[in-house]
Amino acid sequence: MPNDKDLFSEEQAMVAMSFGEHLEELRTRLFLALAGLMVGVVITFIPPLDLGKRVIKMMQDPAQRALKSFYAGRADARAKEAKKADAYTAPIDAVIPADRFVEELKKLAPGLALPDPAAVKGETVRLPISHETAGMIMNTAETMEPRTNLISLAPLETMTIYFFVCIVVGLVIASPWVFYQIWAFIAAGLYRHEQHYVTKFLPISIGLFLTGVFFCFFAVLPITLAILLEFNIWLGIEPTLRLVDWMSFATMFPLVFGIGFQTPLVMVFLERIGIFTAADYKAKRKIAILLIVILAAVLTPGPDPFSQCLLAVPMIVLYELGIFLVRWGRKPSRELVEV
Repeated sequence: MPNDKDLFSEEQAMVAMSFGEHLEELRTRLFLALAGLMVGVVITFIPPLDLGKRVIKMMQDPAQRALKSFYAGRADARAKEAKKADAYTAPIDAVIPADRFVEELKKLAPGLALPDPAAVKGETVRLPISHETAGMIMNTAETMEPRTNLISLAPLETMTIYFFVCIVVGLVIASPWVFYQIWAFIAAGLYRHEQHYVTKFLPISIGLFLTGVFFCFFAVLPITLAILLEFNIWLGIEPTLRLVDWMSFATMFPLVFGIGFQTPLVMVFLERIGIFTAADYKAKRKIAILLIVILAAVLTPGPDPFSQCLLAVPMIVLYELGIFLVRWGRKPSRELVEV
């Protein structure tokens, strides 16, 4: 335990470096973090890996599955309505040019004795067709409603999104190095007896960030899109997803989740260095919830309240987890020592 003289000398040193050396430390750490980010981005461009293209395809899959499910569900609903009405299509005659018909038959059965297509040119073949309406709807749904691909409305959209995704993927790859620089800068402003918390919390911080990113990508995004498309069904509006809108949402939302998952760790860290206590966190719970809701509204890329709630609710749970961890990990001696 450091004595008062040690603490005083450390405080004097920290005050002396607060204006000059702290700014220089910030500049150095920012430069190193950006250098690590650039290395991560370069890795995404390596041809054998081609991570940018792979990630874009992975991000398209949830949207395409949701759109395919949407149109399949709508076709199923229309087919059920047709069955309830006992509706059948009236028998129709399919009129086919005879020469084309003979040509296709010759492709299927070359050895079959068939007339010369030129001899029957101008004639037609009539085939009577009758089909149940519900069956027709289900059988033609996939070909008549193939709008499951994301669309691009501007020439530079695709290239812009590709580089944006590469930057985000590069940040995820370089996240251990970037978080190290962040915590190293924080450690520069701590007393010596507090700096060991940085070494202890750094791997936990990286793990929480990656957990938040992957949890959002694999669990939250598919559910979010499926529920949002339900509003289209309810309002009877056909959805068409734009590439830039979906990719911006699908890349920023996981990053926000990863940062949000740092909440309990930051709370424990602030308690360990003596800034807040568990009682402070409990007393300011209402204010914290209000700030979390405001931050969720600002940070989520989508304007809809549902995606904001998907971020706010886990962060509130993480805040409560932070209070529990602060109380559970608090040393009993801290409560007994009075100065």
